[in-house]
Amino acid sequence: MKVDKEATYEKKIFLICFICLVSGCSTAFRENPINTQEETLRERLPQQKFTYPYKGSSRTDVGYLKKSTNQNYTLYVLEGYEFEEEEPRKDVIYNRKNDTLWMRIEVFPTNKSVKELNKETKEILRADFPKVASLDTHLIHHHLEIEAAYKASDDKSNAYAFLVRKQNHQPAFRLTIFAPKSERDLTPFLEMARTLQHA
Repeated sequence: MKVDKEATYEKKIFLICFICLVSGCSTAFRENPINTQEETLRERLPQQKFTYPYKGSSRTDVGYLKKSTNQNYTLYVLEGYEFEEEEPRKDVIYNRKNDTLWMRIEVFPTNKSVKELNKETKEILRADFPKVASLDTHLIHHHLEIEAAYKASDDKSNAYAFLVRKQNHQPAFRLTIFAPKSERDLTPFLEMARTLQHA
């Protein structure tokens, strides 16, 4: 009987030690911070650093690769901006801190002529803005092959439309950027647009 009691006692000690060990391990695991789903997703996405001129100085941001299933292309979206599929053949990127600052992307089918696109672009701008003027394409962005550019405005905001030529892995597409009157530097949007490629 004495042996049985000792064996029972040893079993109890072993069980207590085992429970403490397991509890300690689970506590240790809980103490580690758990990444949110968004953080984990960002860690897995291909990244690229962008350094570009912005408002008179140099700025460096990280861009994350996004794929449009709406229009079958990829591009890098800078930190602080959100990419969304808007409707068939249209996607948008907007500034998270200021959603009045945003860009629409439309990739063109190959059968659309430049003349037709120019006419359509001006009509789209005139539907919402009383003033529409052409812009000098050479002063916009040296990495984008811009066919034509327009600026439209009203009392509160500006809209800019850029027709980008097809080149290498990049399809022909239209950018329409909407911005408050106070925001004149469009470089972050143009930096994102220059990374657009066929998926």
